[in-house]
Amino acid sequence: MDIDTKAVQARELAILKEVSAVLDRLGLRYWADGGTLLGAARHRGFIPWDDDVDIGMPRPDFDKFRHLAAKELPEWLELQDYENVRHAGHSILKIHDVRTTFVEDVFASWPECHTGVYIDIFCFDGFPDPGPEREERVRRKKQFIRLNGFLRADWRDTRTAGEKLRYILLAPVRWLLPFNWASMCQEELYRKSDFDTANWISECFEWVVYPAGCLRGTVKLPFEDMELPCPAGYDEYLTTVYGDWRQPPPEGERIPAHPVAWFSLDKSYRDRWWEK
Repeated sequence: MDIDTKAVQARELAILKEVSAVLDRLGLRYWADGGTLLGAARHRGFIPWDDDVDIGMPRPDFDKFRHLAAKELPEWLELQDYENVRHAGHSILKIHDVRTTFVEDVFASWPECHTGVYIDIFCFDGFPDPGPEREERVRRKKQFIRLNGFLRADWRDTRTAGEKLRYILLAPVRWLLPFNWASMCQEELYRKSDFDTANWISECFEWVVYPAGCLRGTVKLPFEDMELPCPAGYDEYLTTVYGDWRQPPPEGERIPAHPVAWFSLDKSYRDRWWEK
């Protein structure tokens, strides 16, 4: 389904301003992350073809906001916590505008994953120094991510005969373990390295590891008509993620990253208007 990217960006900017005001009022640390950081550094705002907003937070601040969001956010914004959403399959928070509809193709079959236009909040944790401890942490991280996908899977996710047989044979495990058991274990693993004292930092479910100096402290960069906290070491951070981040991608790659099944800026996803 085609969307009006500029209109989506305008609504996301409104959400970002509200969330930023809450985070500032609570004294919590946060910064522009991913494509939003790239947009701030390269475009002084949204990447023209980007269709979402990403924020990063250290684990201690992420946890505080997670527990306070429901009472701190205005009524038109809602937090989606992956711990409570069976088929979410991600380790992030979404803050979305309940007056709108932005249902991605990948979540079309799962009503509990449906949202309005949203912004993402990613959690960052300390990570061990290079060596056996880091190698073990990476191994266990991969293990929990695979198990998380397994526990949250559904029969409709199986495509081949082998996948269907494996689903049937392993179905009892899903009855024995809560669907969010692996993600809870994953978070406990992440908490073993403190964000504020570790020499290295990693985002909750990606494999990139950053020198801690990249993400300690922030600077303000222009983002559309506001100023947004960004990592003080944003150049090193962006180079680690994107390489030559100052060079835009070829024309053919300048497309939104989230194909959408249903979209509306004036109809709530709660009304399931596409079925009427």
